[in-house]
Amino acid sequence: MILQHIDIRGFRGISQLSLPLTPTNLLIGENAWGKSSLLDALTLLLSPQTEDYQFTPADFYFTPGDVNDQRRRLQIVFHFRDDHSDQDALLTPFWQRDAQGQRWLYYSTRAKLRDGHVSTTRRFVDQQGNVLPEEGTGAAIGYLLHRYPVLRLRDARFSRRRRDSESNNDTRTATLNQLAMELDTLTRDLVTQPQTLSDEVLRQGLQTMQQLMEHYFLVQHPKDASEARRIDPQARDGMQGWRSLDRLNKLISGTDSRSRQLILLRMFTLLIQAQGSEPLAIGARPLLLIEDPETRLHPIMLSVAWNLLVLLPLQKITTTNSAELLSQVPIENVCRLVREPSRVAAWRIGPEGLSAEDSRRIGFHIRVNRPSALFARCWLLVEGETEVWIINELAQQCGHHFAAEGVKVIEFAQSGLKPLLKFARRMGIAWHVLTDGDDAGNKYAATTRSQLQEGDEESHHLTQLPALDMENFLYKQGFDEVYHQMAHLPLNAPMNARRIITQALHHASKPELAIAVAMAAAERGPEAIPTLMRQMFSRVIWLAQGKAD
Repeated sequence: MILQHIDIRGFRGISQLSLPLTPTNLLIGENAWGKSSLLDALTLLLSPQTEDYQFTPADFYFTPGDVNDQRRRLQIVFHFRDDHSDQDALLTPFWQRDAQGQRWLYYSTRAKLRDGHVSTTRRFVDQQGNVLPEEGTGAAIGYLLHRYPVLRLRDARFSRRRRDSESNNDTRTATLNQLAMELDTLTRDLVTQPQTLSDEVLRQGLQTMQQLMEHYFLVQHPKDASEARRIDPQARDGMQGWRSLDRLNKLISGTDSRSRQLILLRMFTLLIQAQGSEPLAIGARPLLLIEDPETRLHPIMLSVAWNLLVLLPLQKITTTNSAELLSQVPIENVCRLVREPSRVAAWRIGPEGLSAEDSRRIGFHIRVNRPSALFARCWLLVEGETEVWIINELAQQCGHHFAAEGVKVIEFAQSGLKPLLKFARRMGIAWHVLTDGDDAGNKYAATTRSQLQEGDEESHHLTQLPALDMENFLYKQGFDEVYHQMAHLPLNAPMNARRIITQALHHASKPELAIAVAMAAAERGPEAIPTLMRQMFSRVIWLAQGKAD
């Protein structure tokens, strides 16, 4: 069974959120856009607590800036899809089949706020949200929480060990208790004095890590692998888990760098800490929540830590503000949370997203080379590097700080325009296209128009230069003196604009010309910047602000 979808209404910072999930999920979004509230919902309602979480009035959503406009109801529904790995009879009465015959389990928590008092119900529901008969609900929910618990990884500086080894003696073998005690000691030393740990202690810690990993998080190697693959889907999951363990062990045993050993151990001790005082049930399949793993990590060490997390055959939900981490994750696993007036929208490629070729282009052009573009609110798409240089400079001279407004200028010639527009639309990123006035520019403009949706105004998404290219446009807009100077020609030289620009490019590169124009514009003041450019800057800022909180 896998958590396939979450619906949240009226909980803390989320008015409404419908979030589809995959086995690995990397969530990005601005501050106060719902990431923490989402992780809190998972932690509070799916952790195998001894007592059910009791909602308080502070858990109910209220409109930002207006504490009097508070919701009186909240509901969180977890959609679990059957992957044929769990046949427990406790869940049988609550399975629901869709039109395709796929089995689903819908676990719903509802709360009402009345006169300062909160009432909570936890039940299974059908696809329409109707409550199913109560008989057997308590036992089924208890089984669900122990078989599919949530583990939340936090920075060790803000975590406290909650495990009491003596109270757990009756549920663990003496060997596992000993390993846990060793790990307790190692954890304290990792946080307080990692520099004092000897190489031998680190090696012993890694061995402990491997043993506990096998017991808690990964299934054992089936005795007859060929038979397992042929007959039993659950055994096939076991083979996959064992292969992950094998790769993980190779990663650990092949690590001879002290700093890498420390990172691996820190990540694993956080994993064990997240387990809390409740031991994991045999065969449990935890959902792992990882908050900002880049905290205090150099990018190289972040890569090491992420490689460890990827190898764990568990469903994962990770939040990050790191472009370095984004560059390592397939684009299909990235989800952008964007706060809109009536909801928090979840934007991701999804199964109907991009073709294999478009995905390859986006993966290289954006994810690998420009991962920070995924954090932007709006893309200003331009044909080449000249526009990237000149536009950022001229916008700043007009008082627009693109980085602070969430605007990213991206050249599209290398990847093609259409894949970028489709991807931006799928990921909830606003966009505006600037094209030249030549034949190629006309084709780009036509592509842009083909991607407009009903209600989109062309002027909000397309600007076409009334000239062959940016150099000819700027030449005609009062910067001819710059091009004559860069071409080493007098102002009255008997040559047309195209020849003068060609000669200027012969003496200087396009970026050098762009810098020269920008310097001239800075000396003349904002009014010297062409009106068309200033209008485009205003439109782009308006688009970006429409994606802001």
